Amino acid sequence: MKKEFTVFFRTSRRCGKNPFARIDSSLTLKSLLKSFKDSEIVCICDNVSDAQYGYFASTLPFVYRTSRGNCGSFRLSLRLASLHPAKIFYFVEDDHLHLPGQKKWLRQGLNHFDFVSLYDHPDKYLAEMYAGLTRRIVLTSVGHFASVPSTVMTFACREKTLASSAKIMLKEKFTGNALSWPNDHDLFLELKNRGYTLGTSIPGRSTHCEAKLLSPGVDWDSYLDALR
Repeated sequence: MKKEFTVFFRTSRRCGKNPFARIDSSLTLKSLLKSFKDSEIVCICDNVSDAQYGYFASTLPFVYRTSRGNCGSFRLSLRLASLHPAKIFYFVEDDHLHLPGQKKWLRQGLNHFDFVSLYDHPDKYLAEMYAGLTRRIVLTSVGHFASVPSTVMTFACREKTLASSAKIMLKEKFTGNALSWPNDHDLFLELKNRGYTLGTSIPGRSTHCEAKLLSPGVDWDSYLDALR
């Protein structure tokens, strides 16, 4: 029987550019394991140290060691989907912290949107470019979701959506090897232009760990302290 979730957790030597606290990928993985079984997580260790690889290889049953870079490791995760089939795929960057209960939130969000992120982007409230942003708000059994034009590279989708959109995500201008990191904003705008929908939970159930880009409404410092 095909499992419900496959999580592709991509990690590298450095966890984020400017994290809000002392944090590493072992902690963000620990938060992910509060929602998912280790057998549901596929780890891609890209350009990691021997010590990092040893940790993940001893913690998770499915670990791939690569040196492809940020875009290359994402492209690899798309290609590995056929080896780790599931009804829902969740692509996760290692600089994202997760609250418990991820599965129920992803299920509910995917009942209304093609792609779902549980990161509530603060720029959608504060950035001048979004001053006139209008959103579709959806109430589910677990909470609210709002439509957004774009997100980062931590997102979920159903297998059918992945099958139909993978060629778009693999375009050089979005995830090509010449890029230092994925062009996520333009990628999701292109997906929107192709008719795909994207929603995020409000408030966020996960956060990008960059100091000035945390999901609002959650005491992430306290959660991190409890997680340690």
